[in-house]
Amino acid sequence: MELKKSREADLERKVWVFRSLGLILIASVVLMAFTYTVADADEKILVQETNSMQDELVFEIEVPEEEPEPEPDQAPPPPVIEDIEVVEDDEEIEEIDLSAIEDEPDDVPVDDVEPVIEEEPIADFAEVEPSFPGGEGAMMTWIQSHIEYPQIAVEMGEQGIVYVQFVVNKDGSIEQVKIMRGVSDALDDEAKRVVKNMPKWTPGEQAGKKVRVRYTLPIHFKLG
Repeated sequence: MELKKSREADLERKVWVFRSLGLILIASVVLMAFTYTVADADEKILVQETNSMQDELVFEIEVPEEEPEPEPDQAPPPPVIEDIEVVEDDEEIEEIDLSAIEDEPDDVPVDDVEPVIEEEPIADFAEVEPSFPGGEGAMMTWIQSHIEYPQIAVEMGEQGIVYVQFVVNKDGSIEQVKIMRGVSDALDDEAKRVVKNMPKWTPGEQAGKKVRVRYTLPIHFKLG
């Protein structure tokens, strides 16, 4: 009885399948090898370029050569001192008679003697007190228009009453300005400045005569 091969057991028909798989496998291996070679070559080129850039970024710094110190100048030779010949002088000098000169000069009379000026007294009170021209209202208006609140006092929050004392002379001028009771250096200086710049006052009177009078003025600094 003759045995017949089944179509599943017939391997000759599947040879072309195995050949195709082998070709695909070989092609994959070749492609991987080629890719690895190209990548390796690119990596070497990248490393070379990086090394080249690093070489370009290195700056050479030259160390300056130390200049030799100059040799000290040689000291000049000492001068030659010639021998000095001493010559005797036989010439006689006549003595001068000083007896004719007086010992002390006569006193010079002093004709120009500065007279002693006696300072006029200052009254603390007078029958007629000195006054600002136009009265107290005019004085307050003048002060408000001429006074300047110091910026440093504003920043420090300084305020209060500064008592300024001064003397009104017989001609109405003001002198001897001083602070009797102050608040701060900035406010005190501003109060003194304003009083010194005041116009002439109407002088005070005592028994019908003009006199110097001492006056105290309060100036109120207040922050709004």
